[in-house]
This record gives sequence, structure tokens and C-alpha cells, in this order.
Amino acid sequence: MESRQKVITALVIIFSIFFISMIISTALNFREYGVKTAENRASLTAEIVKIGLTSHMVNGIMDQRDYFLDQIGSVEKISELWIARSPTVIEQYGEGHNNETPRDKIDTEVLKSGKTKSLTTETASKSMMRVSIPFVATEYGTPNCMACHKAKEGEVLGVVSMVMDISEIRTSSLRTVLYNMAITIVTIIFVFMVITRFIKPFVSIFYSIRDVMQSAYHGDYSVRIKGHQNKESETVAKMLNTMLEKLQHTFEELDKKVYVFIKNKNYVKEPDPLININTTIERLSDIYKFKQTIENDKDLEDIYNRIASVLKDHFKLDDFTMTEIDTMNKVKKIVYSENGCHCEILEGECRADRIHSSVDSSIFKNSCELYKLEDTEYICTPYTISNELTLVLTIVTKGVKDTEHVRTITSDIEDYITTARPAIVSKKLMQTLNQMARVDQLTDMYNRKFLDEFADVSIPQAVRAGTSFGVMMIDIDYFKMINDNYGHDVGDEAIRMVSGVIKSSIRKADMAIRYGGEEFLVLLYNCEEEKIIEIAETIRIEFSKQKIYANGDSFSKTLSVGCSNFPKDSDSIWKCIKFADMSLYQAKDTGRNKVVAFNKDMLDNTEVGDSY
Repeated sequence: MESRQKVITALVIIFSIFFISMIISTALNFREYGVKTAENRASLTAEIVKIGLTSHMVNGIMDQRDYFLDQIGSVEKISELWIARSPTVIEQYGEGHNNETPRDKIDTEVLKSGKTKSLTTETASKSMMRVSIPFVATEYGTPNCMACHKAKEGEVLGVVSMVMDISEIRTSSLRTVLYNMAITIVTIIFVFMVITRFIKPFVSIFYSIRDVMQSAYHGDYSVRIKGHQNKESETVAKMLNTMLEKLQHTFEELDKKVYVFIKNKNYVKEPDPLININTTIERLSDIYKFKQTIENDKDLEDIYNRIASVLKDHFKLDDFTMTEIDTMNKVKKIVYSENGCHCEILEGECRADRIHSSVDSSIFKNSCELYKLEDTEYICTPYTISNELTLVLTIVTKGVKDTEHVRTITSDIEDYITTARPAIVSKKLMQTLNQMARVDQLTDMYNRKFLDEFADVSIPQAVRAGTSFGVMMIDIDYFKMINDNYGHDVGDEAIRMVSGVIKSSIRKADMAIRYGGEEFLVLLYNCEEEKIIEIAETIRIEFSKQKIYANGDSFSKTLSVGCSNFPKDSDSIWKCIKFADMSLYQAKDTGRNKVVAFNKDMLDNTEVGDSY
């Protein structure tokens, strides 16, 4: 039921209750008033009868009282009038010539109780009232009842009973009630019309406001308030319509302006711009906090871990792998894996990277031959970080519902990775610069700067762990002659050839460093003393077999190698490098193209030759 109907119904109920209550109250009060009037008239008549009978008794004409009583009855419109003597009076004066004994129980009861009793009888045509009033003896006043009657003070001497026709009272009461009903109905109709006319504009504008609010609740802010019929409602309508216009314009502008900050535009917009604004701001807030966090991360690995944290905590993913593909250096690297990598992406060509588009196995089975985990689906999505760098995200799903969930959050994931792109590029560039600062560009070996950092950080850890290193200093014999005779390009080629021989002769755990010019330093990880000489000889012999081509001619060169053992020869890595260098000088001075191991006797002879 609408509020308008509720108001009308409430008014009808209120007025009906008021009308009925008033009619009942009027009828009851008027009837009570009529009964009281009749009783008062009966009391007055009884008093007249008492006085008259007393006068008849005093004057000795009691035998004429019938005429008196008939006249009283006709004057007062009394249908019947009779008197009844009490037993005391009957005993003293007899029953009287008209047998003035109690006619019924009412007379008897009044004689006993001394209280007036009335009884109303209603018929369809008449309304009759019987009243019986006692005469009580008293010795006070004039005449003195005790002078004539043998009675006690307060004793009932007799009863005056009468029957009166009160139909006129009933008719008057009914007429009055009808008059009141008519007046009340007219008044109620008038009041109802006034109230209805007064509240109608406000009810109308209320319903119009309700319609506007319902439209706004569903995202439509274009509906305006109508139905204003007076000045007050018109003012309210204008104020609310102005506010709605401002809200509509503000929401539309906010929706447009905030929406542009979302990098991915594929998510479905709601009809309600307020919901879109709230959703967009929440997304922007989360992404902004993510951006602030990764900007303060130290390493590229921290950023990848941060992205993984978002995938786990925010998007509730529990099986995924992120792979970094460096197209310039032809390097692929798994930077994070949650629950293991189920794809041989490092061994073959990534389909998602090759086609620059997502690969969804739920659309076509076995889309990518590199994926090996049975009874699961996967969605592989490539994200371009830069021209040379791509990040491939592989998400494993375990059912239709899981797959649908991943599809719905793909655009949100893209927002985060797109936001992280500048930080990844920056950290990747810093990583490259740091590598370039620590790697010799000609040989792709580490340089002296890296050696300094390694000695400061890793050597103390190696000492605590009981790790040893074989130290080799390697130098090309008569290298200056190559530059002088063939030029620096050929000299650079000779240096690259030496670095290639060294790197192919040592393990991945070992470390090769271009110490300076044509001189190289090799640190052999946990290498036995005899093995150090063996590796050095391998490098020397292998290089001597190499052919260096220049100006249509070819030639070969030799190496000299000096060795020491850390921490056997010294607990200082720098001293061991110096000892290896002293051994190299010894090899140079004793004929070149040889390997010389450090011994304590070399410390006694600090002079070394200066020819190379």
C-alpha cells in the first residue's frame, strides 16, 4: 500500500473512531441526562405528594386524597401513581380504603432499604420509567412526623410509586443524536477536505522525490522532481533539482576523468557512475600504494616478489610462474614460481611470447607443447616491459570456475604489471649498468672493480666457511710486439682468444677476471694445490695451439702463469694475488711459456726482471 493510501486510510479510521465515539458519548450522556431529569421530576412529585398527604392528614380530610393524587398524576403526565404504607403505619392506621399495601417486590424492597429505586422499560413504541421513592420519618421540621406516627427516627413510613412515560425523552435523545451526527459528518468532511488539500502537494512531491531516488539508486541521475503545486513544494523541488543536476554533472565528469588513470580499459563499466567512480578509486588507491612500494624496492628481484605477493594475496592465485625473456641477450629466466614451474619455457620457444598474445588451453587443448602438467589448464599472458624485455605470466587453473576467475582478473593484473613497468625497466637498466661496471666489455670477464667488491664481501664469508681458492695470474708473452707489428685490433683479438681459452678451461663456480691489459686473474673455487697447476698447464698449452690471423698471415703466442694458494700461502687474498704475481714474474724471468707456483723462497728475492 502506498503512503498516500496509508494516510487516507489512517484519516478515515481516525475520523470514524472520533465520529462513533462522539455519537455514543452524546447518546449515553443525553439519555443519562433524560433519566436524571425524569428521576428529579419523580422526586419532586413524591415531595408534593408527601406534603399534600400531610396536609390532608392534618386537616382531617384523608378520605379525599384520591382526587389529590389523580390531579397530581394528570399534571405531571404520570401514567400511574400509588402509595404503599409500611407495616408500622398499617398497624397504626390500617390498610386504607384503597388497600395501600405494597403492590410488588419493588415497593417491599424500597420499604425495607429506604432507598429510591427506578426501572426503565423499553418497547418499540414507548419508553416507560417506574420510580419508587420512600417516605422517611423525622422528628425535625414541621410537621413533626413523630407527633402522629408511632415510628422511630429514620424509619420508612411509606412509598410513593409512579410510572412515567419518558418516550419524549427517548425521541429527543434520538433527534439530538441525529442532529449531532449530521453536524459531525459535515464537519469531518470539511476537515478531511482541508487536510487532504493541504497535504496533497507534499504527498505528491514526496512521491516524486521517491521516484527520483529510485532512479538515482539504479544509477540514473537524469530524473527530476515534478508535481509541485504550491510555493513551498516548488521551492523544495527547485533546490533538489538543482542539487541533482550538479550531482549528475559531477559524477559524469569524475567518471570520465578518473577512468583515464586506469591503464587497462577492458573492465566492464556499471550503469551507475558512482559505482564506477568508487571502483576506479579503489583500484587506483591499491595501484598507487603498490607503485609507491616498488619505487622504494632495492633490487629487481624485490619488484618481482612484490608482484607475486599481489597475485597471491590480492588475486588469490596459488599456482603461477613469472618468466623474464631478454630478447637482446637471448636469455630466459624464471624470476618467480609459486608451486613450481610446469612448463619447459627455458628449453624451447614460448608461444605466448612469439605470438604476443595470451594462450588459453581451455579454448584449445595442448595450445603450447612446452606445458607438461596433466589434468590442469593454463593461461599464459605476455607483458611487454620494453623493446628488449618481456614478462610472461603463466597461471595454472584447475577447473572451469577457476579459469573464469582468472579471465575476470586478467585486466586488473595488467594494471599492476603496467604500473610496475617503469620500475622494472629502471631496475633492469641499473642491473645492466652495474654489470657493465663490473664486466670487461672486450672479454666479457669480470673487471678489477668486481674483484674489489668480491674481496670485501665474499672472501670474509669464504674464510668463515673454510673455503679455499687457487689463484692464477696469466699474462701473454711478448704482447707488446703484437700491437706494434699488427695493430691493436689484432692485439684485442689475442686478448679475446685468451679469455675464451680460460673460460672454457674452468668451472662455473670459478671466477675469471681481466686484471689489466693482457693480464688475467683466475680464482679457482675449493681447488686442490695439484689441480691448480694442472688447470694452469691446460690453459697454457691450449692457448699455444691457437692461431692468430693478421694480414693474411697467422701466428701463435704463449702464456706465462703464476700460481698461489689461499689461504695456505696467506690469509689475505690480496697477498695471495701478489704472490701469484711474483710467481708470474718468476716465470717471465726464467724463460716464459711456463707455469710457476709460489714458494716462500721468492720472498727473499724481491727483485724481479722487467722484460716481458
